[in-house]
Amino acid sequence: MFSVGDSVLHPLHGAGTVTSIVIRQKEGKKQYYALHLLLDDIVLYIPVSCSRQIGLRPVCSRQKAEEILKGKFGGLPPQPSSWNCRYRENMERVRSGDICRVAQVVVCLRMRNRRRALAGNEKRILECAEKILYSELMLATGMSREDVYRTMEPLWNQPRRC
Repeated sequence: MFSVGDSVLHPLHGAGTVTSIVIRQKEGKKQYYALHLLLDDIVLYIPVSCSRQIGLRPVCSRQKAEEILKGKFGGLPPQPSSWNCRYRENMERVRSGDICRVAQVVVCLRMRNRRRALAGNEKRILECAEKILYSELMLATGMSREDVYRTMEPLWNQPRRC
């Protein structure tokens, strides 16, 4: 269970801070985490009872975040040539909530975008993955979004292919 003030990550919305734990009278008494999202400046109410199923987890450590910023998140997975296969695989990586897999999606799609414009669906995945990745790295390191972007930019400007 999380406490007020904890920094947590929602796998599809990004990182934020638990601002309160509220009780709502909907279908009986249920406890909810009030999660203030860092980049969207909105509050999500997440049922405490199913927060694990949703994938709510603590933000990664500062050490892990610094490794990600240095490009230590595992090899880049091969990307299928078919856009719908790429879409499915990248969505699976984003939904996993694993910071390394989300970083792989960001770097691969940024590299692909450098070579040719992304399709609409891939642009949306990239935006979602960046929001999730950047918000977690920002909370873990205390950096601004611009600093996180500038630090990661050399990773997708390398001559390797994804």
